[in-house]
Amino acid sequence: MKSYDVIILGGGPGGLAAGVALSQMGKSVCLVQESEAMAGGVCLNKGCMPTKALLKAAAVYRQARESQKYGLRIHPEAVNLKEVRQVVDGDLQKLRMAISSILAGIKADVLYGIASFISEHEIEIKKSDGTTETIHGEYIIIATGSSPRRLPFADFDGRYILSSDDMLLNTELPQRLLIVGGGAIGCEFATIYNSFGSEVTLVETESTLLPREEAAVGNRLRQCFEQQGITVKNGLSIGHLEISKGQVHVTYQGSVQKPEIFDKVLVAVGRTPNIEALKLDAAGVATDKGFIGVNTHLQTNVEHIYAVGDINGGLLLAHGASYEGSLAASNIVQGNIHDIDSTQVPRVVFCHPEVACVGVTKELPDVKVVAMEQVPNGRTIVDKVQPAFLKMYYLEDTGILIGASMIGESATEIIHELTLAVKKQLTINDIRQMVYAHPTHAKNVLAVATGSV
Repeated sequence: MKSYDVIILGGGPGGLAAGVALSQMGKSVCLVQESEAMAGGVCLNKGCMPTKALLKAAAVYRQARESQKYGLRIHPEAVNLKEVRQVVDGDLQKLRMAISSILAGIKADVLYGIASFISEHEIEIKKSDGTTETIHGEYIIIATGSSPRRLPFADFDGRYILSSDDMLLNTELPQRLLIVGGGAIGCEFATIYNSFGSEVTLVETESTLLPREEAAVGNRLRQCFEQQGITVKNGLSIGHLEISKGQVHVTYQGSVQKPEIFDKVLVAVGRTPNIEALKLDAAGVATDKGFIGVNTHLQTNVEHIYAVGDINGGLLLAHGASYEGSLAASNIVQGNIHDIDSTQVPRVVFCHPEVACVGVTKELPDVKVVAMEQVPNGRTIVDKVQPAFLKMYYLEDTGILIGASMIGESATEIIHELTLAVKKQLTINDIRQMVYAHPTHAKNVLAVATGSV
């Protein structure tokens, strides 16, 4: 039986970051992932990267359709999703090759198959050819990610009722699309299909979109979506779905109205951890509501076993998984001296307009807020985009910035300067004293900090 300093289960952002860090620190590493085709994990193959490729295609198509506002006359043909998908597949293949190069560079052993615990230190790997291999690890990092959650009364069929995984493979443009779930995934797909020309209805059980963020963010995003023609329904749950004559008939809970009819339904109601195959009981690893519980060092209840990324139910972000993977690696080598700090992890949604938040975004005692619902900005006018929404939170006694929320053009890029400000405890006056290039969307930060254009 081969033995390693660290075994990593999962080759997504969390597992890869841990593998790179541990290899650089001189540890022997074995990374186990499901298959070579899934190199890079869910993010690369079924999440972040294919959705961003689709969002880019959607943005180009949207600008072509709206070209008259720039004084142009472009008349694009109807979207051919098969052709779009071919381009996306090409992008993903390039990214998989890049991941393979990274793994080769760190000299980690990579095994492909389904991993499960047979003891606290031993992992059995079932390979695609039917053979098995058992390996031993002094430490183990679980980074197996998550999968789309189903509705309890409607299984995914890949054609009419789709998961986000299914939607990425979809090549039929629906005339009418219902999206169940107003979180990040639902909002991004709403942008994609609205831009491509579908009639999109977005339903969210909570009172606002993006319910993990402050209500003002969700309310502002709803206004923007409705201006684009997306129908948003908050405070509603799906009661029943029925497929009839090639369409989906949808009834809302408590509704006495006739069912609404859609061509496809995307279910985006959250994620469920990939723990089924792991046989956690064999190692004594405890779970909480299906997710693996961890402490601030990312250790499970079994101290030499760590869990990072979606599997622990924390940040549920690809870059959050990368951060956790690196932190877990450092704790293994340096003796658990690092605590996870979620306040320095930006939370972004790549819909149109973009949404980005960081740190504490709640109105609390001794916290002051500077905000503008529609920031005046010359670049916004010439780019012909919606004015930005921006709120910044800082401590009243010291002026130290503790959080920010923004909606607008390039928000997912601009948030990083505010993330650095939060991490380094810069003050609101530090922001006010910065010189921003003109004209830029980033200058919205200065406008809100100073209260002037």
